[in-house]
Amino acid sequence: MKNRILCWDEKWMETNNGVQVFAHKPEKKNLALICDNEWEGPHNGYASVVKVGDRYRIYYRADPLRQRIDKAPTPGQATICVAESRDGGLTFRKPNIGKYEYNGTKNNNIVFVREKPIDNFSVFYDTNPNCPKEEKFKALCEINLGLDNGGTELIYFASEDGYDFKEQYYLDVQGTFDTYNVVLWDEKTEQYFLYYRAFHTPEGEDKLNWRGARPNWLRHVRVATSKDFKTWDKHGRISFEEGQEEYQLYTNQITKYFRTDDTFIGFPVRYNDRVNEDRNFRFMPLADRHENITNVYNREGTAVTDCVIMTSNDGFKFNRRDEAFLTPGVEARDNWWYGNCYTVYGLIETEAEEDGAPNEISFYVGENYRIKNVNFRRYTMRLDGFFSWFAPYRGGEVLTKPLTISGDALHINFATSALGGVAITLCDENGNELDGYASYTMFGNSVDRPVEFERSLADLKGKTVRLKIKMKDAHLYSFVFEGES
Repeated sequence: MKNRILCWDEKWMETNNGVQVFAHKPEKKNLALICDNEWEGPHNGYASVVKVGDRYRIYYRADPLRQRIDKAPTPGQATICVAESRDGGLTFRKPNIGKYEYNGTKNNNIVFVREKPIDNFSVFYDTNPNCPKEEKFKALCEINLGLDNGGTELIYFASEDGYDFKEQYYLDVQGTFDTYNVVLWDEKTEQYFLYYRAFHTPEGEDKLNWRGARPNWLRHVRVATSKDFKTWDKHGRISFEEGQEEYQLYTNQITKYFRTDDTFIGFPVRYNDRVNEDRNFRFMPLADRHENITNVYNREGTAVTDCVIMTSNDGFKFNRRDEAFLTPGVEARDNWWYGNCYTVYGLIETEAEEDGAPNEISFYVGENYRIKNVNFRRYTMRLDGFFSWFAPYRGGEVLTKPLTISGDALHINFATSALGGVAITLCDENGNELDGYASYTMFGNSVDRPVEFERSLADLKGKTVRLKIKMKDAHLYSFVFEGES
């Protein structure tokens, strides 16, 4: 439903008494993709999930380079591989593509190789109706030119089937690109959005290449737009709330949320080098190998990573939560290390495991980076469930900003306790209650509950109203007018 109102921030609140924006956490699920072939290893990473017809694919970097902790690395070549799901995104299998030879055989799922090392190769499926069929699969790849030549460039590859990628041209943007650079087609504004990496100094000066790089330079996310994928308008850094703390953002993972047409959502990895807190590592996972890892990887032996969440209505200015969305979790042998919490690019809708339960959102996260072979685990969220408006047991009330009724029925995505509830009254533009448009108190847990009024909502179609929402021990995730004109 493209006119869905998400209760993810205070954007639609005119007045608020006792209701807060509540951030939800994902549920850890099954291993969706196990990477145990000889061309895979501890450096598997940077991946995207795309929908092709009625199936899903994951494209990922496979890298068999073994961990350099106790001995020299086992040599190997990084490649780009594909896995496909036949159960709606719950699990993934590796097809035999038979295109590239690895260790004397073409029995593998490799779709892209090159002589130079591969750090990133981000694949997306282009939904632009004017996109040529031979370019429906697009991929962006960093080309390292060396410090003397200014750092890196971003090169565009295209494919008709997603298995045979051909080099096209360099993109006319400047950045460092040693990250997962992503691009999307925005149906609403009919243009491509490109998100990529560069640096700035603590004083705020942008640095678009590696020349003179300093350890205190901050990694940030930049955005460019294009109507034709050739001419790019550069808009500089994405922005956050004024005065919000700056820290290292290693990735961005910005995509369009698939249940609306105006919401961007991103899951950047946040990096923190805790080199001055070295005593803590004595009690952390891999404490017995910490010194060796630090000697080999320097800062990557003392840095830890997690993931935050950010949303936007225009793709340029983002509301970023500083509290972590994903953390490495309870201390184990293979976490609390550099490389944790890297999400696969993209969100998909999957069937719930519980019989009769509604569909949910699935996304994927790599595990075990540099410790053992990286596998990809599935996580889930409720539909629209990243945030909600929440009122505690004592209750709360929101009066929304003016909305135009675009359908014949109002549906809500909500959850209450056994003693809680949600009641909605329609008001005119001045906040005066409209006769016949006060619902009863609803309780339960549904992603699609119709709201019943004494009078027909069709009588108000096209008119401007406000919603007065009374809540008690309840979450409201979203609402939508269905049956659009």
